[in-house]
Amino acid sequence: MSKILSDEEVFKALSYEYFLNNQRSVREQFQNKFNFGQCKVCSDKATGIHYGTSSCEGCKGFFKRSILKHKKYVCRGQKNCRIYPKQRKKCKYCRWNLCIKAGMSLKCVRMGRIPNHMKIIKPKIELKNPNYFISLQYMLKLSKLDHIFKEAKAILPQTYNSEKFLNESTENQIIVLSLLRDKSLQIFSEQTKEFESQEIRALKLIENGYETNQFELGPEQVELLKKKDLSFLETHARSMFRIIEDLPGFQRFSKDDVRALINANFFTILGFRTVRLFINGDYFFMLDSNCQMNGKVFGLIMGEKIRDNLFKYYSDLSLLRLTNQEIGLLIPFSMSLLTFNVDNKRLLNEINEYYLRALYKEFSLNRRTREFLENFAKVVANGPKINKMCQDIWLEDFKI
Repeated sequence: MSKILSDEEVFKALSYEYFLNNQRSVREQFQNKFNFGQCKVCSDKATGIHYGTSSCEGCKGFFKRSILKHKKYVCRGQKNCRIYPKQRKKCKYCRWNLCIKAGMSLKCVRMGRIPNHMKIIKPKIELKNPNYFISLQYMLKLSKLDHIFKEAKAILPQTYNSEKFLNESTENQIIVLSLLRDKSLQIFSEQTKEFESQEIRALKLIENGYETNQFELGPEQVELLKKKDLSFLETHARSMFRIIEDLPGFQRFSKDDVRALINANFFTILGFRTVRLFINGDYFFMLDSNCQMNGKVFGLIMGEKIRDNLFKYYSDLSLLRLTNQEIGLLIPFSMSLLTFNVDNKRLLNEINEYYLRALYKEFSLNRRTREFLENFAKVVANGPKINKMCQDIWLEDFKI
């Protein structure tokens, strides 16, 4: 063996591997299946990524025993014995060398198995209540959004990168989707940090028996509120530019396409960023340190009809109880959903394919139900209409 490890190093690594192998619940409602391909050592069916390498249970155990016993193996042949499932025990020396060549190492133990949320999840056959996750294609069909994808596929062939992704190994696909999930969450957290203190304030107000202040505002005060709202919308526009700059894939759009994407999603993304401030049917967004943009103020600025429609949209979005990870992925998914006014439709279609799959994985992780997906589809379908209504109000005052 190339290196003798200390007992402490061995104990820590193997203890963590044991933890990874036992974290699945005995009474799990869903069975997780993942095609890990062949064992990199003996070509048997791999059961997971063990010690950093896709391998079978037998070779995983062999590597573990070899580490524990610190044995020096000897080959009785030419040190090039063929290792395959039925004969893998014949030469431990060559099997050990193949483990090393395949990349098995205690340093990689923390990779463990592919986490459950990144596996293909499907319900067990014996479940009596079929209240389980279904595909996004069904969700889109319910909301009549599926025609968008059908039209796109009819007009646009798959791009080279999309075909390359779909033809990649399952392990590589999982890495890509995991990176998209983590990056989207990071961006969402960065672009909503300013609202955290406002959410805390709102929850304290509600806890203390919050009631909407009933006061009258004159024309000059309403005009001042509109200017403050316009100032915030300008900061939101800058935030959207930063989101697009940071989201994987979106940097490839031209400046004109970026503007088209922002215009088509401006107010829906604002809803995603501030949805935590819509609580108990009222809006707790602060225009400044003293002025809350509650329902009354919102009506004065945007008009009661717009307010009612927008609050209904916010309410439906809030009732979904989306996680930060889901909202983080919903932003790029929504922005890449509609191709109107975008020149590079091929690229938009490709990006949507990636984020659609990432969102699918996230919903699988969270065990989203049929009812949830139906409600989610309705909210997504209403987004463009809400955005258009709000844009018409501010068309003369706010252009990007």
